[in-house]
Amino acid sequence: MVLSGIWRKQDAGKEPHDSYMVSHDKSVSPAAVQDLCTSVGWSRREAGLIARALANSLAVVSVWDEGLLVGFARATGDKVFNATVWDVAVRPAYQRRGIGRLLMSELLAELDTYNIPLVTLYADPGRDGFYKKFGFSTDPSGVRGMFRERQDI
Repeated sequence: MVLSGIWRKQDAGKEPHDSYMVSHDKSVSPAAVQDLCTSVGWSRREAGLIARALANSLAVVSVWDEGLLVGFARATGDKVFNATVWDVAVRPAYQRRGIGRLLMSELLAELDTYNIPLVTLYADPGRDGFYKKFGFSTDPSGVRGMFRERQDI
């Protein structure tokens, strides 16, 4: 799929190059996802697990430059009450070109087709300003995100 109509020419310095392709296809190569994740310093994941995660995702958005995966994001959810954004990554050489903004715009537009009232995400320290541009905020009631991570898997 070519760039969708969501992208607007607002800032020529941040506009993705015309050769970039945007896809909402879940059949992204696990090797391409792993390569992108490695480029941003994330820990290695097994290809089979990446494939399962993609298949089980509610929405997947990838940005490609001449066959190279340069940006990726996905979301999980129940299609009714909740969705959570995961794995937003842009290859370092392509950062600060508007690709992250494109990923989030595309992903949120797809999630909006389900009329899901609550979309959540976890942001690395210092990255919350980026997500605030899309309407995300910390919980004003002081509720803190919590997690349980199994070490035996």
